[in-house]
Amino acid sequence: MKITLTTLLAFLPIFSAAQNFSNLNFEQAKSVAEKEKKIILVDVTSKRMVNDQKFKSEKLLASDKGVADFSSNNLVAIRIDMETQEGKEFAPLLQMNMYPTYAFMMPNGDLLGVIHPSRIYNNPTLFLEIANEALSKAKEKWANSRKINFMDISFEDALKLSKSSGKPVFIDAYTDNCQPCMRMVKDVFSLDKVADFYNEHFICLSMNLGTVHTDLAKRYGTIGYPSYLFLNSNGDLIYSASGFTDAETFISYGDSALNKFCIRFEKGSWNDVMNKAFKDNKPVFLDCFTTWCGPCRQMNNEVFTQPEVAEYFNSNFINAKFDMEKGEGIELKNRFEVNAFPTYVFIDPSGNVVNKIVGSMPANEFIALAKEGMEGNGLSAMQKKYALGERSEEFLLKYLNTLEIANLRKEANEVAQEFFKISEPSNFKNNKKYFTYFISYMEDVDSELFKYIYKNRFELYNLYPKDLVDRKLRSVWENGATKFINGEGAGAVIDLKGFKEYVKRMKNEGVEDYQTIEEKANIYYAIQSQNWKRTLSLIDAKINKNGLANIQVTELLGWGMQIDKKCQDIKIRKHAAGWFEKYLPIFEAQQAQRKSEAAKKGVMLAMSMVNYPEEMKKLYKSLSGN
Repeated sequence: MKITLTTLLAFLPIFSAAQNFSNLNFEQAKSVAEKEKKIILVDVTSKRMVNDQKFKSEKLLASDKGVADFSSNNLVAIRIDMETQEGKEFAPLLQMNMYPTYAFMMPNGDLLGVIHPSRIYNNPTLFLEIANEALSKAKEKWANSRKINFMDISFEDALKLSKSSGKPVFIDAYTDNCQPCMRMVKDVFSLDKVADFYNEHFICLSMNLGTVHTDLAKRYGTIGYPSYLFLNSNGDLIYSASGFTDAETFISYGDSALNKFCIRFEKGSWNDVMNKAFKDNKPVFLDCFTTWCGPCRQMNNEVFTQPEVAEYFNSNFINAKFDMEKGEGIELKNRFEVNAFPTYVFIDPSGNVVNKIVGSMPANEFIALAKEGMEGNGLSAMQKKYALGERSEEFLLKYLNTLEIANLRKEANEVAQEFFKISEPSNFKNNKKYFTYFISYMEDVDSELFKYIYKNRFELYNLYPKDLVDRKLRSVWENGATKFINGEGAGAVIDLKGFKEYVKRMKNEGVEDYQTIEEKANIYYAIQSQNWKRTLSLIDAKINKNGLANIQVTELLGWGMQIDKKCQDIKIRKHAAGWFEKYLPIFEAQQAQRKSEAAKKGVMLAMSMVNYPEEMKKLYKSLSGN
């Protein structure tokens, strides 16, 4: 006689509520459970397995009012004979659990839990305990509607997507007939909090590494299932875990992987960031970026994703990033004096700047500078030492380097002048780092260091590029030629005698083309004192002497902008406008010629950051009044 379905315990009061469904099969029971928001209790057995122990277990339960109430309110109870066709079809849903057993099922067929009859016989209270756990799981499932979005793409495409999206790859590695693998899919991957976390942060793949993608199993040393592999966009394993686990632990796996994949930035306002920093007693790492900044993107994609960088910053800082041209970023830009991108500001929990780094660099250098700054050798510590009078050569050299890294040119210039005073001049000839500071910051034509370098310039030609040395020396001579004026406008006083002596000095020192420096300084003095007639006379003389085609576009624009800004005399302004009217077609013809010659040679001209024709047209329009 074939038994397809009977009541679970038709003769026991405990399951009296189930007797109405004695003619239901499992599919019908699922439909009723779905409609009534109940779970299904299946007595998974066979006719030959009904024994005295099982009968006594059920009798014990029948006498428990709590069990009876729970069953009536929450269960659709049926029995399935595993020796029937129905039993064979039901078997996979047990996820390899052996029978006889009592199985608690979702209306969709997901297994919630099992308990063997012998355990009830030894401890009847276990039934309600397991039943309540099953019901809690069911309620959690009913409250969740999302699941991890495992993408139907190849492993190689996942790595490409990882690189373009900035997300790591998560692989759910499973194998055939793996009960914990199936439980993870049904009980963990289908929870909203798990799905939302993984879908937001990862490129998710589900792959059979046991029998299909065995090459990946070998590559990553996967021997147990389920395994969870977290990879960067190069396919390198950054974190792994394995085995069935609960939602919180599974999310913690992803969290650990993210901490090794890239710097993790806080969401929310600046106040949120600082509140978290104060609460956790951690400094803040602030990434100041703009969307158009190429080095910003390079650091974000190539450096922040290095495991050693991610681990250091995620372990030691509250990380934040703001676009300096949007929202709160605009105020933060002003507060922290950000004037270049990318800028990285290190701030203590009280809001004080500890260190500042500007520009892109390799990962190892970035970590080294960050660590050095946080270990008492950062910008703020050095600023305090300098304010207290520290002036040793070793300190000034280190402080200069820190200021340059922070792009604080004004402060660096001040410190450089102190450095030049105490350093041995010969160091600037023989030490490349010293000479670099000379090139960057030397301004004083009367300093002993400048005199030494100028005197020994011929030796420097053997050590450094001659054009670099000559450009710097000329720049200092030109700067020195403009220091003989006090004030501005009609009240300006020019030390003509001092300037005359300076010109004589340049001649005696053998400064190449010193007359041009004199000529340039005279135009400067005329503009600064707003002697506009003399300004026009000097500039016209220079144009007539050299030819308009030989005047540098930057020089002409500089004169024009000064007149446009400071002079209201219409005649003077129109005269200046005439320079641009004549110069513009000359300049455009020169540019066309350069492009033609470059095309013939198969090379491209370097792009200028300034649209000179457009700037000249604007000046002409403003000066001429047209």
